[in-house]
Amino acid sequence: MSKKTLLIIALMAILIGTLVAQPMMHQAKRKMVEGNEMSYQYKNHHPRMQGQGHKAGRNMHKMMPGRMVLAMAEEIELTENQVDKIKEIQAAFTKMSNLKKAEIENLLIDKRNAMQEQNYKEAKNVIKDIYELREDLALSHVTAMENIHEELTDTQIEKLKDCRFNNQK
Repeated sequence: MSKKTLLIIALMAILIGTLVAQPMMHQAKRKMVEGNEMSYQYKNHHPRMQGQGHKAGRNMHKMMPGRMVLAMAEEIELTENQVDKIKEIQAAFTKMSNLKKAEIENLLIDKRNAMQEQNYKEAKNVIKDIYELREDLALSHVTAMENIHEELTDTQIEKLKDCRFNNQK
């Protein structure tokens, strides 16, 4: 083979490799970014992810206390009173959660501004505030679950445990 043919084959291989690798790199980057703190920056600055925003912690949308209890209301024989009380607890938790999440979002903006201004002392203080709010949010979830379980009878709690255990098999 001549040198020209080998050069053309090598250039074509490089071109094909580049074209194939680009979609794979974008897909890998998206998967890597989705589950970590960079997702805030990626979602807010990547053109296809605009408007998706940042969750104040992972899976916060799944953290509705008592969701399973209400879903199994018939199996564990909840009274209407108990259902109403659990819904009240959930509503109070959701309202508090929304406020804390909004505060966290605002603090993330403050942190970004402090970092851009290279005010590292302020950024550290803001980060402490953010994690204090996240801790409050997590503890509030536990308290809400505790309040829900206080509404249940011992028999209902046992039925709930049995149903959860049977669903895990």
